[in-house]
Amino acid sequence: MRLNVKRWKVSSILYIMFVLMIVLPISMVAFFSLRAYTQILLENSTSQTIQTLKQVSYSLSQENSRYIHTIASIATDKSVLELTASLHHEKDTQSHFKYTVQLDEQMKGYFHDMPDLISATFIFRDGSSYYYEGPQYYEHLTSDVESLRQLRGYKQALSAEGHVQMLGTQVKFSGNLDSKYILSAAIAPRSNPLLHDVEMIYFFYKSKALENLADSSKNDSGFVVLDSDGEVMLATGGTNQTKGLEPRAIEKAMLDQSGHYNTIVQGMKMFITFLTMDSTGWKLVYLIPYNQLTYQFKQIYYTMMEISGAGFIFFLIVSVFMVRRLSRSISMLVRQMNRVKSGEFDVKITATGPLEIHLLGKTFESMVLRIQELMRELREREKQKTHAEIDALQSQINPHFLVNTLSAIKVMAMISKNTNIYEMTDSLVKILSSTFNRNGSYIQLKEELMYLEKYIHIMKIRYGDRFKVEFSFQEGILETYVLKLLLQPFLENAIHHGVQESEPFGYIHITGKKENECLVLLVQDNGRGMDQQTAQSLLRKHAINGIGIANVNDRIRLNYGEAYGVQIQSEVGSGTTVTVRLPLILTIPEELNNLGTISSTKGNQ
Repeated sequence: MRLNVKRWKVSSILYIMFVLMIVLPISMVAFFSLRAYTQILLENSTSQTIQTLKQVSYSLSQENSRYIHTIASIATDKSVLELTASLHHEKDTQSHFKYTVQLDEQMKGYFHDMPDLISATFIFRDGSSYYYEGPQYYEHLTSDVESLRQLRGYKQALSAEGHVQMLGTQVKFSGNLDSKYILSAAIAPRSNPLLHDVEMIYFFYKSKALENLADSSKNDSGFVVLDSDGEVMLATGGTNQTKGLEPRAIEKAMLDQSGHYNTIVQGMKMFITFLTMDSTGWKLVYLIPYNQLTYQFKQIYYTMMEISGAGFIFFLIVSVFMVRRLSRSISMLVRQMNRVKSGEFDVKITATGPLEIHLLGKTFESMVLRIQELMRELREREKQKTHAEIDALQSQINPHFLVNTLSAIKVMAMISKNTNIYEMTDSLVKILSSTFNRNGSYIQLKEELMYLEKYIHIMKIRYGDRFKVEFSFQEGILETYVLKLLLQPFLENAIHHGVQESEPFGYIHITGKKENECLVLLVQDNGRGMDQQTAQSLLRKHAINGIGIANVNDRIRLNYGEAYGVQIQSEVGSGTTVTVRLPLILTIPEELNNLGTISSTKGNQ
């Protein structure tokens, strides 16, 4: 590798690139700023329009409330209903005229308070009617009664007896009547055959709120008021030609309570904001051309994009060579870093490129070497830690086993006063000798079984011939290496908690076999068994009766890994089976025996 190569500083390269790229950042900033400006513009416009629509909705609601109150008062006025009933049934011309004058006087009082209330039509059940017109005269305003009775709003009012129904512009008038702001309402008085036979009172009134709304529109923007069926009640400003409002243009407004969206009206993109009146279900829609809303933004946007486009092209032409030269060395270093990331710590780091990249490569190489050194130290510490943990767990076995055995000797001495104590003590001494006097943590399986026989002898002296232990091992596995005192806790558990507490004669089977390059040892008894929760508690360190089994399970996992360990299967009344899975170890180096771990060799045995 050449050592005296002239290397550029990354800062020098970046300074040159910065000069060439100044147009692009400005263009990007302008682009996103203008986009943000447009979004803010639309949000502000939407917010302002919604507020306007809420004010319009409030005005319409207040107006409707006044009309509803007046109409409801007329429909519940006993004198009005009695006069209409008398007028309907009276055949005498003079009396009929008298009732007409009296009824007109009654109605005049209501219409005086509501000057925009145009007329009221009392429709009787037999199809006849009485028409009252207020002070404002509208030619061709009267509608055919049969036509009124066929309206959907008429039927709605009948079904909602006693409640005012605001019907909007359901009636189509004849002639040259300007009915732009004329709306209708209806109420079916509560039935009382003794008082009246009025089926419906139908009212027409002029909406000042709609008229004021129409006067407020300007330019191409405008308001559209739709009834609950989507029929246009009012179209103002640039939207006067309602034929441009195709159903698809307002279908979104009919689906939601409020919101905004873009649509096409008469070939023009419009920004639409809408709101629904809670009291009537009418839709208040405001339309403004999208181009009008975003005109200023587009002018600035197009200018900035032209400048940015020219600068970007110039930047691409000039910077290709410089970027390639810089990126080549960076890419090489990244590939080497990725190899280290994947676990190849022995990779050779080649530092090339500008001065900063070269120094970065050298620094990374030093870091990899330091990581390798730390990993070696960590492995050594883990071995020492594992050795200490195993020794600690091993030491727990000795007092636990010693206490249990001495307790058995004490009980035997107190109760039976039998000379068998000598033999029992002799077996105990041999077992303790194997625990305390031999170095290392591993012995051959046949030695483990020999010490297990001593333990069985002790238990037989204590319990007599209440149980029998049988061994069955596959040929060739007795020479394998296992941890010391591996099976004794399981045999102890089978005798104390299985055979001892069961009435029938106890059988304990200890078997061993080779399975998938593993050594599998099984301890089975025909004792009373246990539920699965109790069985699992034996494997927990804090289980009162399971200290020995938990200890063995932890020793196995510390020595061999999580793939090995102890499993307990038991069922109440059907005995217990303990399965111990170990690696198959035929030979073991002395240093591993002294260290107490074989984790590095278990995969090759």
